[in-house]
Amino acid sequence: MTLSRRLALSSASLLAVACAGPDVTAILRPGAPPRDRAAVLQTLLPGDNGPLLGARESPWHIVTDAPSTVTLRAGALVIASAPGRRAFAAPRLPVAAIEPIASRRHEELSWTASVTVDPNVRFFIICELRFAGEAGAVLFQATPFDVQVTQDSERPGGGSSVSLPRLIGDGGRHSWRLRLSEAGTQMLLNGSPIWTVDGQRALAWVAFGETRTDALHGGQMTLSDVVYVRRPALPQEVAWKE
Repeated sequence: MTLSRRLALSSASLLAVACAGPDVTAILRPGAPPRDRAAVLQTLLPGDNGPLLGARESPWHIVTDAPSTVTLRAGALVIASAPGRRAFAAPRLPVAAIEPIASRRHEELSWTASVTVDPNVRFFIICELRFAGEAGAVLFQATPFDVQVTQDSERPGGGSSVSLPRLIGDGGRHSWRLRLSEAGTQMLLNGSPIWTVDGQRALAWVAFGETRTDALHGGQMTLSDVVYVRRPALPQEVAWKE
């Protein structure tokens, strides 16, 4: 048999195999890859010029009541609120955490903030947190003397307010880290845990700055280094282990 004849028969055999059945078709046209359950948001990082505020593609939802303002300065958000006027920025998280928690996973939200409390008032809200499936909010607030953790009256177990002996309304830079795992929810300030609640939760919404119109609230916060990560927990991972 000639070489050309053998090549013709080989080509015909390959064509017949390619059209033979669904097994080959499955190889040629594989199904969609598995859904990535991880989600990441990074903004206001060093060297970044910062997001365009007000643009459709901006990772931030901004709310202000004049004369309060939220502006971008040197890659950081500057949130300045007058007493009785809102000024806050809420990051658009990559995945809305409203579905039931069906598997072990970890969420972390970290940021850096410097806060100055208006000398004529008492509070400035660092962040307002809301969790999927739970009513009400948890507020972390700076005062001239401490950090106040306040839970709305609609929260499970009713409203409460706890004073933490930490001074952060001094204008200095402080790092914050919120961690949610199977064991519970934990807030760290400058690397040290300051608040913990048991039970697994999912973060549904967070806002930085003044979300309330109380006349006792006012001041300024410079916000940067905002990083959010949601990922499946590793089988060997210990809750809150560094």
